[in-house]
Amino acid sequence: MKKRIILIISIFLGIKIGYAQEIVMDFYHENGKYFNLHNIVEIDDNTLLINCPMFEMYGSGPEYGSMFYKISMEGDLWDSLLVLLDDVPLRTFFEPVPGNNGQYLYGRFERAGNDSTTVLRMTFIDDNLCIINDISVMLGNYQGHAILSTSDMFIDPNGDIIASFVRNKCIHMLRIGIDGELKFQKQLPELGYSSLSVQARHTGVYSEYPLRYSFLVERMTSNPVSEVHIMDSLFEEVEVHPYNNLTTQPSIRFISGMQEHLAMYDESSYLYTSRATGTINNQTHFFTALARYNRSHNLLGYKLFDEDDFNISPIKATTAAPDTIYYSYMTTTGNNNQLALACLDADLEIRWIRYVYNPDCFHWATTMTVLHDGKVAIGSYKYGQNPGRIFVAVIQDELWDVDEKPFIIRPYSYYPNPAQNELHLQYSPDVKPTQVELYDLQGHLVRSQSNGLENINLQGLSAGQYLMKVTLKNGEVFTDKVVKE
Repeated sequence: MKKRIILIISIFLGIKIGYAQEIVMDFYHENGKYFNLHNIVEIDDNTLLINCPMFEMYGSGPEYGSMFYKISMEGDLWDSLLVLLDDVPLRTFFEPVPGNNGQYLYGRFERAGNDSTTVLRMTFIDDNLCIINDISVMLGNYQGHAILSTSDMFIDPNGDIIASFVRNKCIHMLRIGIDGELKFQKQLPELGYSSLSVQARHTGVYSEYPLRYSFLVERMTSNPVSEVHIMDSLFEEVEVHPYNNLTTQPSIRFISGMQEHLAMYDESSYLYTSRATGTINNQTHFFTALARYNRSHNLLGYKLFDEDDFNISPIKATTAAPDTIYYSYMTTTGNNNQLALACLDADLEIRWIRYVYNPDCFHWATTMTVLHDGKVAIGSYKYGQNPGRIFVAVIQDELWDVDEKPFIIRPYSYYPNPAQNELHLQYSPDVKPTQVELYDLQGHLVRSQSNGLENINLQGLSAGQYLMKVTLKNGEVFTDKVVKE
């Protein structure tokens, strides 16, 4: 059976006078479709490992696998590895192995062949994408599909893998050693909601002293509510806390769903992200919400991100330093997609927001990783097309350095592109534009605007390509190609 892998990588560089604005890596497998991009791991200052579950079509039927790519942040492909799977993994895990430098664990739940035995498969690879060990942990024999919904796996401070799945409205918690030993398995009490209404996800360490775990549960009732469940090291539940509204602004409510995330900030507080909805001028409006709670689950503060889009989705929040929080989200207007990365301080005040706009890239943005040297990588995949495509944007945070550095990401987005009568620009909150100019390909100025710079009139221009030059108040100048239909 054909196993040859052909990978094509291209780099799109937005043009800034003297500097590159953005780096977007775009690559794909010629015979396969991706259905997720789980994680991006940095293994040195200039190399990334990326894990992408996929299914391959070779004429005789689907084959399931998981692709691993080793790439540089300049867009060079160093190596790739295909791990064949027996079935579609419902949830996967890919992280460095603590205490084993240069080793990485890829874990996933599978069924063993055609029977109903549930297996946790653990594949260990090194930073050269060589498989160094493969372990199967048999979890039990169930009738039908053993796993209806799985949560994230993670490695706890003791070096054990903590995993969970949901079956028949019950959450099963597992403690498994790195060597594959099933140390402890517990079925939590049935949550008692209607059928197919329970989904658990986003497990993680809630605190180290004492050791506590957390996971989110979604209750799909007439009024959906999400809850965070806190458990001790023996999987005994110690508390439950619901999220249903931002208490300081009752008109704004969280929206329960798979797009929620929980992340630790420090030993005294944690971050919670979700979509949110509210009413503006008697019309429903959608936001993403980033909230910070203390360990008693009291709201310390929140920030709403409003892009005037119906489809606005949080990707991830993470703490990079005691006073630095990164929060990424994606918005969609029609067929136009843009990615946003916000940098906030400990009080959730926005330092800056940077946008990456590309109509083809960010269909399902799923992961964000803080890299060395003040860089942040955000990954997404394009689902349902053959070949499937993977996109990785690397964004530079100039605030990490004492000396001011130029932005790698343009501080605005523009859409649609191609455009017919009008081009829209959306600027980062800390950016002040002073002029927008359009030039034809012969270098002639065809449009100049110094007011109302959010909307550029294209009427009267001939169809074709133009160069847009955006000048900021601080003197920086950016150029982009736009297409008039």
